[in-house]
Amino acid sequence: MTPAVSTRAQQPAPAVFPGKRPFLGINFLVGDIQTGIMPLLAVDLAYSLHWKAGRVGEVLAFGNLALLLAQPFGGLLADRLPEKRWTFFGVSVLFTLGCLSLLGHPSPVRVYSAQGLIGVSTALIIPVLSAMAMGLAGKKQFPRVMGLAQGANHAGSVAGALVVGFLARHWDPSAVFLFYGISSFCAGLLAIVIPAGSIDPLLSRESRPDGTVLPLHGFLKTPVLLFLLTVFLFFVANTAMLPLAGEKLANRMPEPPGEVIAWAIVVTQSVMTVFSLLTPRLLKMAGTWKIFSFCLFLLPIRGFFLTVATTQSDILEIQVLDGIATGILSVLLPVLVAEIAKGTGRFNAMIGFLGAMISAGGFLSQIVAGQMTQVAGTDSAFLVLAGISAFAAILGVAGSRTLRLSGSPLEPLSPTEG
Repeated sequence: MTPAVSTRAQQPAPAVFPGKRPFLGINFLVGDIQTGIMPLLAVDLAYSLHWKAGRVGEVLAFGNLALLLAQPFGGLLADRLPEKRWTFFGVSVLFTLGCLSLLGHPSPVRVYSAQGLIGVSTALIIPVLSAMAMGLAGKKQFPRVMGLAQGANHAGSVAGALVVGFLARHWDPSAVFLFYGISSFCAGLLAIVIPAGSIDPLLSRESRPDGTVLPLHGFLKTPVLLFLLTVFLFFVANTAMLPLAGEKLANRMPEPPGEVIAWAIVVTQSVMTVFSLLTPRLLKMAGTWKIFSFCLFLLPIRGFFLTVATTQSDILEIQVLDGIATGILSVLLPVLVAEIAKGTGRFNAMIGFLGAMISAGGFLSQIVAGQMTQVAGTDSAFLVLAGISAFAAILGVAGSRTLRLSGSPLEPLSPTEG
């Protein structure tokens, strides 16, 4: 059977693409639900339901485990399913159901069930949105579109955190989960508004015009594995830092804990919004791999400063470093994946593998941080995470050099679907 040929893949990428406004609207809404729910769930369980730190860490780790197991399949589905709009709508409904399960005073069974639903749905959010961006705008415009999308994403996180801060002060703390559920469902409705047929299925997976696809075993190349290991270690160190910073803030401020973590998110996401919009220009000036190394080295600096921070202003100022690194990486990581997976037809599968490394890192991060906090305190947990991030930075510099020297390490080998 002759593979389908994409004519749009052979055409110049348009500066303005159909469905731009609803696509950016989706990113605005999901930025809030992706960023805030984990740290706020940690605060709600610890301060409203009086769960111990170790048990809270286990619940958050379970959510990350569900995300980890589902992420590779999410990437494969994003490649295989041609109708991205309705796929995203279904994902948004799953996330909404997970949020609604957390209302009131949920039992442990409900909490774990909600974490499972949220984890599985989040596993599809990132690869489907990446596929939509690539399929709508094309490879040449992809960095610019991702910059706009992540700018909208982080702006949505700021707006959502402000709403959450208001809800935490004036309403029942669990009301924030209703807010997240509504945001998710509205994002799903916006996906349907994108014009039908505007997302090229071959272009969206970084396939060659003739539909050539790389077999899955072709990903097992040393440069790619080094890159994935670096991302894994980075998120082992990074994921738990924001919840830990929220706990440290909560111990120093009289405001409700939900409002405290909301302000930490506002600071971080405000900086992320600016730097995600600047990232396409930074990549043109310095190159993708140099910017990647810069972001890696910011994390151990942040971890060390959080260890020695003594006031609430210190902690909030240090969160600026988180905003810089995470804002850049939110755009940079998909761009790096697009470079690695160029012409393979496995762009979203690679996004799924990348997401699995992020989730695996988050899974281990919550366990390490939760147990370290319970045994030795928050500052010791920060110090351990800073050490892990320093090793990740050193490995990342070595791995990025290998990838630069090897060019594109993946080559399509098969004209059939894998």
